[in-house]
Amino acid sequence: MPEEPLLQLGALAIIFLFAVKEFFAYLKTRKGGNGVNNNANAVMESMLKELRIMNENHLHALKDAINTGNDRLVDAINNGNIKQIEILGEIKGKLSK
Repeated sequence: MPEEPLLQLGALAIIFLFAVKEFFAYLKTRKGGNGVNNNANAVMESMLKELRIMNENHLHALKDAINTGNDRLVDAINNGNIKQIEILGEIKGKLSK
């Protein structure tokens, strides 16, 4: 038997084996097996969860700061109005004399 057809048959067998191996690797990742893809997805999900928590905490901190600033502003306006009323009362008292 000549050697050339045997070499071609061997090369074809090796290519076929690699194709079968890749096919099963594709099926495993498609099914969601314990591959590298699942580990990457788990890491990405945990990172996304941590980012959501950080974002939520940041938004709560901003909300608290805005509310505190608003309360201080309202107090300052009220104190200013009270001072103006006191001054107007003093002026009215001096004018009535």
